Amino acid sequence: MSQQWMEPHYDAVLLLAASAIGVYALYLQSLVVRRVRAHDRDTAFTWLLGGALSVGTAIWAEGLLGLIALKLPLQLGYVRAIVLAAWLPAVVLGAGSIRMYCQPGLAMHMRVMGGLMVSAAVCLLNFIMVSSVVLKPSVQWDPRYVGAAVGVLLLASAAGSVLVRWALEGTLRHARTLAVAALVAILFRAGQMLLIAAVNVPVGAVSVSGDQMSGDYLQLLLTAPVFLLLAVVHLGTVLDDRAMRGQAALKASLQQAQAALEEAAQQDPSTGLFNRQGFEKHLRALLEDQGSEVKSLCVFRLSLDGFKSHVESYGHDMGDAIVRHLAGRLQGLVREGDVLARSDTDEYLLLCKDLSDEHVMAQLAQRLGEAIHEPCLIRDQDVVLSASIGIASFPASNNVDQLLGHSLDAMLTARKAGGGAHCLYERGMDRTGAEQIEMQRDLRHAIARNELTLYFQPKLHAQDKTLAGVEALLRWTHPQRGMVSPVDFIPVAERFGLIGELGQWVLNEACRHIRMWHDAGLNVPVAINLSAHQLRQPDLELRVRDALKRHRVPARMLIMEITESTAMDDIEASLRVFDMLDAIGVRLSIDDFGTGYSSLSYLRRLPARQLKIDRSFVNDLAASLDAQAIVEAVVRLAHALGLEVVAEGVETHEQALILTRLQCDELQGFLYAVPMPEAALLAWLVQHGVQVQNAAPVPVHAGHEEEDWRVWGEQELARSS
Repeated sequence: MSQQWMEPHYDAVLLLAASAIGVYALYLQSLVVRRVRAHDRDTAFTWLLGGALSVGTAIWAEGLLGLIALKLPLQLGYVRAIVLAAWLPAVVLGAGSIRMYCQPGLAMHMRVMGGLMVSAAVCLLNFIMVSSVVLKPSVQWDPRYVGAAVGVLLLASAAGSVLVRWALEGTLRHARTLAVAALVAILFRAGQMLLIAAVNVPVGAVSVSGDQMSGDYLQLLLTAPVFLLLAVVHLGTVLDDRAMRGQAALKASLQQAQAALEEAAQQDPSTGLFNRQGFEKHLRALLEDQGSEVKSLCVFRLSLDGFKSHVESYGHDMGDAIVRHLAGRLQGLVREGDVLARSDTDEYLLLCKDLSDEHVMAQLAQRLGEAIHEPCLIRDQDVVLSASIGIASFPASNNVDQLLGHSLDAMLTARKAGGGAHCLYERGMDRTGAEQIEMQRDLRHAIARNELTLYFQPKLHAQDKTLAGVEALLRWTHPQRGMVSPVDFIPVAERFGLIGELGQWVLNEACRHIRMWHDAGLNVPVAINLSAHQLRQPDLELRVRDALKRHRVPARMLIMEITESTAMDDIEASLRVFDMLDAIGVRLSIDDFGTGYSSLSYLRRLPARQLKIDRSFVNDLAASLDAQAIVEAVVRLAHALGLEVVAEGVETHEQALILTRLQCDELQGFLYAVPMPEAALLAWLVQHGVQVQNAAPVPVHAGHEEEDWRVWGEQELARSS
């Protein structure tokens, strides 16, 4: 005969109360987890303990209310000791779940194990609670309902893990968190209901614990007090969250105020630029933080010449107005990413990244100096200032202190030179500075004092030794120093930014001589050297066109020589300049060929007309078969590319014979002529039978033009010899 079971029914109000407690407990658990994670170790432990007590008590109350909601046709009693004993596992369950959810990086297998443990703990808790009701005969468990309950509880555990993770990530607002908590609580409630449903009570069973605690008493104990406990903890989380936000806001405000103070401490109040402290901090951070990523940079130090006299004459307000006005001008010249600062009353600092070419630095310094020197109208006063500019570059100056110190040394050198100049720092400047300062001061006035002149060295056709042209070489005759070697004054001109002015003078003088000789019946091509500084001048094309037009010189009569190392230093820029000059019609020559590292693919693209073999190869021709082989290879390569070959430094007849045999096109050297002034060149031309049609360039006597011209030329040749 089959076993008969009592037919149970459920109190809906109690089930609703149990569900409400479950929802509230899960929602509160997510809030407690956030509090645990937000605090330091000691405070987090306090929240873990308080959360475990409140959530665990809620789990215990929910389970008991679900059990009490089961109504049977007999008087039930609940054993006090067992009911109280069930509270401790519930608290442990609450603590364990909170601790697990506080580990966002927990591995998946650990989460699975945690879900299994939570489900097992809920089942154990319900078994303990059911055992608090003692019946004879005892209850029987339906394994089908138990299995279903375990599955639902596992699903509820997984959903609870997702809920807490979303809550911690801030992807859920409170309302949505509450909704998800309700869903998870319903799953837990369903699992617990299935466990209660698995309890089968035999018909005729008698409650042995009927005289223990009644269900009505437990209802009062498990509803209002538990809700009150949860509400108190909830209020604590709200207050703590508000306090944390207040602390965060206060911290952010303090950080913002500190940042504002630091920024103000690093800013110049008059211009809004960095001050010295801010500039140095930025420079130090750039070198220390980016380290090896910084390949090159340079620091410009600009000191306003005569600024203090303006301040003394017109007052400090006028000085501030001048500084602001000039700061605006300078900012218009710097690139994005460069840093401009005002480091002193009359001084600016400029940091330029990715700038290593000294010629580009010199051009920038020249533009900065021109911007400062441009007159400005300040309070109805015309103000004209100049600037002494010092430049130091990294990695030559390899730390912050050296960059600032060396730029100061270079600026002081420029100031000692008379101001209105720029100077690049070089090692040994402190030892040789005085002599170079004096030399550049004299060189700066050499043009106005007519101390510069052009010397000319003829170039001959190799086959018939007829004149192919001349090379113009700059010479400086100082009234006290005498003839100053270009080896001495050209580096000074480059360092102090005078090389561009000298190059322009040479260009104009060369064109003037071409025109003058042409008018005298001589069509002599003139070659001049193009410096690296000129090669990078943005207005080089306009300068060349203007010189040719002003002197009415055909462009083909002007040859510009660029050294191989200069041309290959920035090949793309060189190609652009070469193409521009070729479009004008100027002939181009690669000087000192063989001393650099030319790429044949680039050489093929250069629109040059000549190659000049470096004198070092010519010197070894008679004694070295290797030198002959190199020259022969260069000649063949040049001819294959459609280029003429000029050999310079020819000093012996043997060298000339070898070069002629190797089919070199033009020869230049002391064997034929030394560099000479114009008068001596005319005499040399007379000696070599070159005729002129007009005697305008030289003094003559009426009726004896050609004879007087020859006599004068021979006298000059003898004098130059």
